[in-house]
Amino acid sequence: MRENVSDLDLFPGKNSINLDVQTIRDLSPDSLSIREFRDQDEFHLSTKLFSHPFLSNLEKGWGLSLYGEELNMTRSHHLFVMLSTGYPVYEGGMIHHFTHEFSEPRYWIEEEKIRNSFASKRIKRIDGLGSIPKDLKNDYEEYRIAIRKIARSKDSRTLISTIIPPYSFAGNSLSVNFPFNHDANKYNLIRLSYQEIVCLDSLLNSFVLDHVLRSRINTNLNIFHLNELPVPRLRSGDLFFAEIVERAAKLICTTPEFDDLAHQVGIDSHQNGITDAPQRATLRAQIDGMIAHLYHLTESEFAHILSTFPIVSAATKQSALEAYRTFAPPPGDAEIATLITQGESTTLEFKSTARWNLKEAKKDRTLEEVILKTIAAFLNAQGGTLLIGVDDVGAAIGLAPDYRTLKSGKQNRDGFQLWLMGDLLLKELGNDLAPTISISFHILNGQDICKVIVNPAPHEVFVTLKDKNGQSKKCFFIRAGNSTRSLDDPSEMLNYIRDRWAG
Repeated sequence: MRENVSDLDLFPGKNSINLDVQTIRDLSPDSLSIREFRDQDEFHLSTKLFSHPFLSNLEKGWGLSLYGEELNMTRSHHLFVMLSTGYPVYEGGMIHHFTHEFSEPRYWIEEEKIRNSFASKRIKRIDGLGSIPKDLKNDYEEYRIAIRKIARSKDSRTLISTIIPPYSFAGNSLSVNFPFNHDANKYNLIRLSYQEIVCLDSLLNSFVLDHVLRSRINTNLNIFHLNELPVPRLRSGDLFFAEIVERAAKLICTTPEFDDLAHQVGIDSHQNGITDAPQRATLRAQIDGMIAHLYHLTESEFAHILSTFPIVSAATKQSALEAYRTFAPPPGDAEIATLITQGESTTLEFKSTARWNLKEAKKDRTLEEVILKTIAAFLNAQGGTLLIGVDDVGAAIGLAPDYRTLKSGKQNRDGFQLWLMGDLLLKELGNDLAPTISISFHILNGQDICKVIVNPAPHEVFVTLKDKNGQSKKCFFIRAGNSTRSLDDPSEMLNYIRDRWAG
C-alpha cells in the first residue's frame, strides 16, 4: 500500500512485481481479481499453488457444484419447529473443522412439508438429461460437504468446512455440494464417492487452502471464491489419499448418524471416531502436513503459509510443521532416481505394476507370478533390487493402480506391504525367507515407488506354478543378464544348486 505520490517516481523498481494479463487470468479467470503480493517469493508461491486445477473444473478438478443456498432461513421460517421432531436445520455457527456439533440446532423441519419442494428442484436438474430415476432421492438424504459462508479474513481461520449427515437441511449461511449432479454435456450422473468426499473436506480444511482464500475475501464467502480454489484432484490409490481419508473419517464420524460413512471408508462405525481434543489436534496436524506435500511446498513455503495465521496458536502451527517433516520423502528417494539411471541388470529389475494389468485394465494374477519369479531368481542368485511402479524405460508409473486392487481402508503403503510380503512372497516362498527380503517406499516425480531389496537365500528356492492344464509344478528361477530364466533341465538345475550352495 503506497500513500506518497512521490513513490511513483521510484516505480517500477527492483522490488516491483510484474504481472502479465495471462497470469492474472490464470489466478482468477472469473473475477480477474488482482492480489497484493509482498514480494517476488510470495508471487512465486501463489503461482505454485494455482498450478492445481480449480475446484469447479470438471475435466481435471473435482467438478464440484455448490448450492448458493439449500434452504433460505427467512422464506422457510414458517416451516420451522422448535422441538426436535423433524430433521435438524444446520446453520453456519453449528459447524467447525471436521465437526457438525460445534453448537446445537435451533430449528427442525418436518420432512413431509418440504419433500416435494426439494424433489422438484432435483427434477429440474435432471430434466432434459435423461429419465427420472424411480428411486429418486433428495439431496438432504445424503452426506454433504458444508462450508461456512460468513468467513472473515481477520478471524483465526477463514475456510471452515465439515460433512453434515443425511436427513438434515442446510440454512443459507452454509454452502453445500449437490450430492447428485449431472454433466450437461455427457448426460452422466456425477457423484463423488464417500472416500472422495472425506478427502475433499480435508483439503478444504487445510491451512494451505485457507491461506489462498484469506487473501481474496473480506467478510463473505461467495460461490465464485470457492470455484476458484486450486485443489489437487485425488483418487483412491493416489499419494496420501488413504492416509488422509482414514484420519479425517475419525475426526468426522463421531456420532451414529455417520455409521454408514464410517463403514464405507473403512473405520467401521462412529465408535472408532476420535473425540479426545489432543488426539484430534494430532490428526489434524498430520492431515495438514500431508496436504502441504501434495501442493509440493518446501518447508519454508509451508512455514510462511502458517505465519499468515497470527491468531492460531504457535503450538498448532508447530505441530503442522513437524507433521510436514514427518511425511517428507525419505532420503533414499534421490538414490532411487540414481538407481533407475543405471538401467535393468543382473541385480536390478523394474516392474510397472504387481497385480494390475495396465493394458487390459484389470487385476491379473500372472503379474503376481512375475513378481514371484523375479524375487525367487534374486534369492537363488546373488540377490538384487526390484522396483515396483517403474516401467521398462525407467519412467515412474507409481503404485496407484495396484493400491486400487487392495481392500477398502488398505489402499496405501501399509496395505500394499502387507499384501506383498505376507500374502504373496512369504506365503508362496516360505516364512523362513523373511530376513532376506526388505521393503521400503519412496517418492519419484510425485509417485509412490516400492523398493524390494533381496539378499541371497540360504537355500534353493522354488516357485509353485500351474501349467496350462491346471497342474501344479515346482519351478526354479535364476538371473540371466537383465532377465529371469527358468532352469527346466534337471541336471542343469542340480549343477547350479550344487555350485551355488556347495559351502
